[in-house]
Amino acid sequence: MQRWATGLGCAAVMLGQSGCMTKAAGNEMRLALEQRIDRVAADNQQNYKTLDQRLIELAEGLERTRALLTRDSADVGAAVQTQQMKMSEIEGKLDELTHGLGEITEQAARTRADLDDKLGKLGGGKPAETTVEAVQFPADKTAHYTAAYDAYKAGDQDKARALFKEYVVRYPSDPKSGDAQYWVGATYLVQNKPATALGEYRKVIQLYPKSPAFDTALYGMADAFYRLHACTDAKGALEALSKRKPSKALDDRAKQLTRAIKESPKGYCTS
Repeated sequence: MQRWATGLGCAAVMLGQSGCMTKAAGNEMRLALEQRIDRVAADNQQNYKTLDQRLIELAEGLERTRALLTRDSADVGAAVQTQQMKMSEIEGKLDELTHGLGEITEQAARTRADLDDKLGKLGGGKPAETTVEAVQFPADKTAHYTAAYDAYKAGDQDKARALFKEYVVRYPSDPKSGDAQYWVGATYLVQNKPATALGEYRKVIQLYPKSPAFDTALYGMADAFYRLHACTDAKGALEALSKRKPSKALDDRAKQLTRAIKESPKGYCTS
């Protein structure tokens, strides 16, 4: 995984050194980046398979330990200790893989955001991440969140994102901060920037595990992965969501996305 993260970092540096580019060159860079992201997703999938196998081994080991505990044996203590060591080893591997995936996702998000910004300037439109200088941040917490959500519903994603980001900064411990962080990712997904959205959704999973937005963030990640043609990762996120027993409305959306993945055109899914 490290080699792909390094490759994406180099792409970001190269972009930073170029003041302008043709549309053709920009599109070529976008295609190259998407291909890199696809390869990273494939790499991650292999890591997931390795982890799944180790988790199976752990489950089998724990079952053996339970069997040992039901017998009178002088070796029970040693067997339990051995299984505990195996559990610690696998949990460490899980943390390592999760951290590595997070770094790759964030690096890909930063690179994609930079490329989108440059391509936006080439096309004469406004950049991908517009600085909203005229935004008024309400002093009242409730009014602040309402203003952000109203901007989102009105289709002003740049303003909504600025307001939601500021809400998270001002009120990091507020019960709605997880929701605000989710909507930051949602604004990117509405603008069809799934790689950038992934990084924002991941913050919900990482920083707000008890937030009601956790489930919707999992769905958002599945949607973003699907748009990046990483169908295996999308299905993985949907499976994780299903195990959490989401609300009926969200479960229905998850089922629709699952069908879309199954019915996707041949060649659409690259991993």
